[in-house]
Amino acid sequence: MARKGKKSDAPKEKFPGAEKLDLKVRIFLLAGIMGLLCIIIIFRLYQEQILSSAERQQKITTQSVKRIRLPGRRGNIHTSDGVLLAGNTGTLQILFFPEQMRKRRRKETIAHMLASAETLAQAVGRKNILTWRKISRHLYLQPAMPLLVMDDLTPLEAARAMECANSIEGVELVGADVRSYPEGTFAAQLIGYTGSAPAASSADRKEFNLYVPDVVGKQGAEKAFDYPGDNQETIKGLLGEPGYALVRVNNVGNAVNRHIGRYEPRHGNNVFLTLDYRAQKLAQKLLGFRRGAFVVLDASNGAIIAAASSPTFDLKRFTPVIPEDYYAELLRDPGRPLLNRTTLGLYTPGSIMKVLTALAMLNKGHDPATRINCPGYALIGNAKLRCASRYGHGDLDLANAIKHSCNTYMIKGTAQLSVEEIAAVMKAAGLGSPTGIETEERGGLLPSREAKARRYKGYHARWTAFDTALISIGQGMVMVTPLQAANVAAAFANGGVWYKPHFLDRITDQLGRQLMKHTPREGGRLPGTPAAIATIQKAMFKVVNDSDGSGRRAQRPGLEIYGKTGSAESGPKDKRIVTTWFIAYVKYKNKTYASALVYEEGRSGGSDCAPLVGEFFERFLLKKSKNE
Repeated sequence: MARKGKKSDAPKEKFPGAEKLDLKVRIFLLAGIMGLLCIIIIFRLYQEQILSSAERQQKITTQSVKRIRLPGRRGNIHTSDGVLLAGNTGTLQILFFPEQMRKRRRKETIAHMLASAETLAQAVGRKNILTWRKISRHLYLQPAMPLLVMDDLTPLEAARAMECANSIEGVELVGADVRSYPEGTFAAQLIGYTGSAPAASSADRKEFNLYVPDVVGKQGAEKAFDYPGDNQETIKGLLGEPGYALVRVNNVGNAVNRHIGRYEPRHGNNVFLTLDYRAQKLAQKLLGFRRGAFVVLDASNGAIIAAASSPTFDLKRFTPVIPEDYYAELLRDPGRPLLNRTTLGLYTPGSIMKVLTALAMLNKGHDPATRINCPGYALIGNAKLRCASRYGHGDLDLANAIKHSCNTYMIKGTAQLSVEEIAAVMKAAGLGSPTGIETEERGGLLPSREAKARRYKGYHARWTAFDTALISIGQGMVMVTPLQAANVAAAFANGGVWYKPHFLDRITDQLGRQLMKHTPREGGRLPGTPAAIATIQKAMFKVVNDSDGSGRRAQRPGLEIYGKTGSAESGPKDKRIVTTWFIAYVKYKNKTYASALVYEEGRSGGSDCAPLVGEFFERFLLKKSKNE
């Protein structure tokens, strides 16, 4: 009997139908979840199939169509009178198209291509340039691109190759452009050469799936005029503008259709140099095979009409590619034929600097009529500097001192001048810094106390009176390029003004329309009065036209040639080398020309250089032979 007031522990009974209600709730909940999942799936399918279809299609197209960069053809280089110096010539090439030569396995494909190349090489009579590594690398990096097998084939070689290739699928004979240099050794260092641009560092590399790089200039005018001077933003030079081709490929990158679209590249523009064909050819002929340089300027505007450097090399052998053995031969040559001596050769100027020394003296108040005795040497403390004449020149005024190239007169005449006063005149003449031409050049060495202190240490770093004496005769710490030396002559020819030397005359497009014409720019002015400069001019006239002038061998009937000889010794006493010079200018039929000729090893400027300069101006200006 249960106690009163105590609750019962027995479970309560659910209302009728409660179990059926719980089951329905669960079914509805599960159905709701399943429905929501279906809605999400349908929405995602809608996104993928409808909303993102364009994007997906673009990705598919990008993966199946490759954009190949096609470089533009380079423009030509001509002389000012239109002679072609660098151009493009058609060549025949044998190409392999990998998609047509592919086998079941990669190794089988490489072996097949290598064997086919060997067969073709034997038929043509050439050495096979392909290797297993080259083919493997090409198939890995550019499987859709053709592979070069042979280049620069003659018509006979091409016929033999194609006869052999009839049984080999995927071999084609195609035409291509290669750089050509029809004049060979003509101004070779100045023209320069080309090569392929590095694709990895190119600005437009990411715009193309397959990248064929430009042929760009590596040296000389080829390099300088890819994008010329101050006009590079508005006027293109030799370098063309690229186009592209669209190639359809399969899922492993092999081309299946090479002709689905193409945008043609634009050719580069044509560059005309300031070189005169006859002048350059004559300068090279007269310079010969001795180590040296010969520069001729149009003094009225700074145009370089001849720039000969010897020894030289044959640009014809630099195309279509530079042979390794020939390039190695040029590098080993002690004459350094690759060096453009006209702008990169640095030489001690010797007595050609006496025209600037004399101007510094006149600026200091020196009377040109002052006579100084030359006993054959000058004493600077306990040191003795000998003159060109062992027995001395006797009493001389300034004009005759320049005429005879007297060291003693210059040394004594500059005794009261500082190195800064002499160097200031040299600097005003353009020495000690680049002239600003478009191609590679060196600035030379201007004398200064600081320059000596950098080179030497301790007691020997001090600037002395002996150093100033050396500078006054063009020795010691002063070096110039032949171009700078010619510029000095041009400055005196113009009454003290010199113009910035330049190689670029004009640029035209492929139709011959002129796009740009070089504008002469003044480079500087010699310090000094017109009377002082006239005094130096008269002395330079005496050098050539007096019967006892040091440059008398340059004299030519019908021409008034002004000049200055120079010789500079260098090297140890037992192996002295004499660098010989002659700078000159001449006025003829409203034109003024200035020049500098230097030989690295000679006897004297009067005997080595002066006769050749006289002969050049005589043949260039008076005879004008068509065979020069």
